[in-house]
Amino acid sequence: MMNYISFNENLKQSIYECYNNNVGDFYKKISYQDFCNNLFNHFEFDQNGMFIAEENGKVIGFISSFIRHVEENDQSKPGYVSTLIVDKNYRHQGIGQKLLNMAESYIKSCGKNKICFGYLCTLNWGWYIPNTDKHDHNGAPGPKVNSDLYLFLLNNGYNIIDEEDAFHLDLNKFNMPKRVLDDLEKCRQEGITITLYDKEKHYGLEEFYQDINDEGFERVIRYNLSLDEPKPFAVVVKDNKIYGWTGAFYTENSGRAHFDGIIISEKVRGKGLGRALFATLAEYSKTHGSEFMTFFTGRNNFARYIYLSLGFKIIQSFAVMEKEI
Repeated sequence: MMNYISFNENLKQSIYECYNNNVGDFYKKISYQDFCNNLFNHFEFDQNGMFIAEENGKVIGFISSFIRHVEENDQSKPGYVSTLIVDKNYRHQGIGQKLLNMAESYIKSCGKNKICFGYLCTLNWGWYIPNTDKHDHNGAPGPKVNSDLYLFLLNNGYNIIDEEDAFHLDLNKFNMPKRVLDDLEKCRQEGITITLYDKEKHYGLEEFYQDINDEGFERVIRYNLSLDEPKPFAVVVKDNKIYGWTGAFYTENSGRAHFDGIIISEKVRGKGLGRALFATLAEYSKTHGSEFMTFFTGRNNFARYIYLSLGFKIIQSFAVMEKEI
């Protein structure tokens, strides 16, 4: 007999096995400890928002929903679902529907009137790039387009509010384009260069934060600089004053080049510096041991044309999906 229950500490191992045995070949199978760190030990995990389908002590399916702490009192923000898994041998029996209904009821009881599967859920799962030797990305921004989950949510009243495209490039195939070299030379003649950040030489970060007006990028920069040994990163400078930034340069364990993003002050835009800055990131990563780059960006983000011009390919699309409850 199938039972539907709230989270139970004693079922952690079985929840993990349900995940690893049923994510298919697209998502990464992970260790029990990594699973616990990504879900149960995550600062947003809500025991009250996890619901489980179990039969004779075995987890057949589960769903994890929650309210982001910073949005608890903001009724304009939705609640979130990070994970919905049902054993492949028990699908099409209404189990996923029951779990989804339980999560929606919980989110509604928390005072929210919308629920979202999307990148702000913060609890997401690594996946493998198709047709590669286990090149990976460390999270998915929503359900994979045309997947079973995607179609299931469409049939349950969820609307697509955004689409995100994942990009990939084998860095062995990357070469600095002539167009970028030409742009860099023109900028050099104006006194504008791209170089690694040097705290003893470069200045103007506080003004740069104000110029870009992006809390997320500012937070990432400040965090890196707060480390005992900050990771290197590139900056756009003129007379040593900062006008552009890349995220930290380092290679992840899988061989992936880490990517936080790039941003340019409006004061120096229109000179090809966005493309040049991103190409600098790719070139540095290639020459310092990274094997590949992956990232995703919004369907309507103009930067996608920069990435495509540098040889990156779109290899998977994801949907951010939301429903009024």
